[in-house]
Amino acid sequence: MKINNLLTCFFASALLLVASCNDDDFDFENQEKSYSGILVSNEGNFGTPSGDVSFIPTDFSTIENGIYKKVNNADLGDVVNNIGFSGDQAYIVANNSNKIEVVNRFRFNKTATITDNVKQPRYITFANNSFYVTNSTYMGDQYVAVYNSANNNFVKKINFTDTVERIVSAGNKVFVQHASYGFGNKISVINSANEVEKLITLPHGQITKTVSVDNVVYTLTNDYVDTYLYQINAAGEITKETKYAGIPNGENLSVENSKVVFNSKGNVYVTDLSSTSTPVPTFTIAPFTDYSTIYTLEVLNGKIFISDVKDYKEASKISVYSLTGNLEKTFSAGIITGGFYKN
Repeated sequence: MKINNLLTCFFASALLLVASCNDDDFDFENQEKSYSGILVSNEGNFGTPSGDVSFIPTDFSTIENGIYKKVNNADLGDVVNNIGFSGDQAYIVANNSNKIEVVNRFRFNKTATITDNVKQPRYITFANNSFYVTNSTYMGDQYVAVYNSANNNFVKKINFTDTVERIVSAGNKVFVQHASYGFGNKISVINSANEVEKLITLPHGQITKTVSVDNVVYTLTNDYVDTYLYQINAAGEITKETKYAGIPNGENLSVENSKVVFNSKGNVYVTDLSSTSTPVPTFTIAPFTDYSTIYTLEVLNGKIFISDVKDYKEASKISVYSLTGNLEKTFSAGIITGGFYKN
């Protein structure tokens, strides 16, 4: 009995010693924290690894900048352009670093790095147990790289002659926007066999942004005089065209809970998805500077998030508005805040 007790005490002490040693190397603070709320992608200065991700909790109590570097003790990359989600993973597209960093979306610890067939990546979407990444080289290669979601292995390259930019999915189809910087009016449809089955040409205007909500694709175009909203079903058919007459330069489309939000210069418009009339501005941001004061706009959880990237070198300003235009909160984020994501 005494020997058994001594052995029990010895093994218990050994286990405590091992646990104590492991604790010294374990970051409990980051592991216990969950980044469930709003994630913010900050591009950073071109040519430097200053891109990172910020976190805003759902109560808007604060903002935490640089969470990737804080958790992983490493720089994220150069031009953090987009974040996509699949299961408990977040895929962070670092454009000028030619890579995709995969992290646990709530803990933010790195789980993988993808570089195979990644060349100036832009946007990412998920469908058919795969993920699809647009890669656009200036005056060079334009293609969508397809990967297996189960193991991140490269599957196929789908080449295009036109520029590839935003990419979204609806049903088992993937929609590739052939427009960037306000030039281009076509969208390719990729089927579940990873073949291009259709090319959609929008009747009016140049595409500024394409999104997907509840298996419906929405794309905003403008012809510098009027702005148009198109609805495209999962089969790749245009089902509705809405003309917002007299609103030039509509951009930064966001759709949530049957509300359409976009801006034209410093005017922000909030209208019903079912409405066919031209809305009046819900609120105006002044003074307005092209491409900086409203660099990115997104509606999440019934709030409008807008980034002002200042001079593209200092910390961006994030403003949070109600759908009626009341300013509710402001934050100082990273350099060139380019995206907001519900996590």
